[in-house]
Amino acid sequence: MIDETCEKKHCPEHKHKQALIDKLLENNISIAELATLSPLVNEKDLANILQHIYDLNEKDILSLAALTGLMAMFDNNKNNRRNDRFTKKITKDFRDDPRNKVVLAEGDSWFNYPVILTDVIDALSMDKSLAVYSLAKGGDWLLNMLTGRKYVEELSVLHPDFFLISGGGNDIVGARRLAAIVQPLTAQNEYEKNPWAKKLKENADTRFIGFDDVKFRAGAAYLSKDFFALLMFFHLQFFFLMNGILNGGRSGESKFPGIAILTQGYDYPIPSTSKNFGWNPLKWYIPFVRLFLGHGTWLKIPLEIRGIYKSEIQRQVMYAMIFLFNEMMIETGAALNKIKPGSVFHIDSRGSIGDDGWTDELHAQPPHFINTGKVFSFCIHDAEHQHKNASYGHVYVVTDILKKFKL
Repeated sequence: MIDETCEKKHCPEHKHKQALIDKLLENNISIAELATLSPLVNEKDLANILQHIYDLNEKDILSLAALTGLMAMFDNNKNNRRNDRFTKKITKDFRDDPRNKVVLAEGDSWFNYPVILTDVIDALSMDKSLAVYSLAKGGDWLLNMLTGRKYVEELSVLHPDFFLISGGGNDIVGARRLAAIVQPLTAQNEYEKNPWAKKLKENADTRFIGFDDVKFRAGAAYLSKDFFALLMFFHLQFFFLMNGILNGGRSGESKFPGIAILTQGYDYPIPSTSKNFGWNPLKWYIPFVRLFLGHGTWLKIPLEIRGIYKSEIQRQVMYAMIFLFNEMMIETGAALNKIKPGSVFHIDSRGSIGDDGWTDELHAQPPHFINTGKVFSFCIHDAEHQHKNASYGHVYVVTDILKKFKL
């Protein structure tokens, strides 16, 4: 354990930690070194890493992560309505029935799409045996969730049975940042230089997710060293967040000994600038969302800025990114389950939305969000019976669960 009072320039432990961070940023860190670094980082280290990846200062990070104006108002209004329902439900002897569960959700627009769409938490809240309190904000950064620490306050107040987290997407795609983590095709294949990313692929259970190795390798060749630094940075962030909840961080004493955590990792998006104008009264919201809420600016335009113009290649790049992001989440959960078995579960949405199920570049149409919410609910009730020894494994693949259990 590193003494937090130790000054970096005088402390060998801090120097060692900084050396590992430098290797991470250069995509030159070994699997063993990343495992050593994971439990050592704090909020300040995480902010510094992100600043280096995106060449941002702390003020820029906080301002970019903050929602303002109408979007912030819509976010707050939706959470206020949800949390009013939470209060009404939980004050009516809700916790007297052991089948009922209290859930705290922190996350981004998959958990809080502030206008029009039914999102994952809306769907989960339809389960009468679950009382769901939401802190999620559309557009929120994972680092902002960590530094804001609102979830810590609510954990202490609510003592939930389950904590849900969805984050990382906005860190990648907001404000055209995607252009900063891809590169034109060159002889320097950064994926081949990263043993940890290669291990993620080797460990992947591809039985249910329709993995396409040709597509993955084609897309991975366009990922820059900053993408792999960001991927490992996400691992550090999620480990920091979940280890703090489950094990009390470095103290080793959790305030929430019975809690379990559910994560999720998105489906493969389709870069597009098409506004999808056409007459379909059942999907009237699609052209509205695409016209006014950023469609095309998250994925397609940043890829084109970097000279990646062909639609097929753009989809391959996103395929490789989302594949590795999900596998990073699965690996992080597995590492924490070694410390505390049956404490982390991952909802794997890969392949669940398909080509025709998107509202815009990043968000599913309501039926697909509802399906993902059903699998979250299934996992919560299933995990209750296998809390100490997750017989199904800690990964719940949406397409597999929907089919197998006819949800």
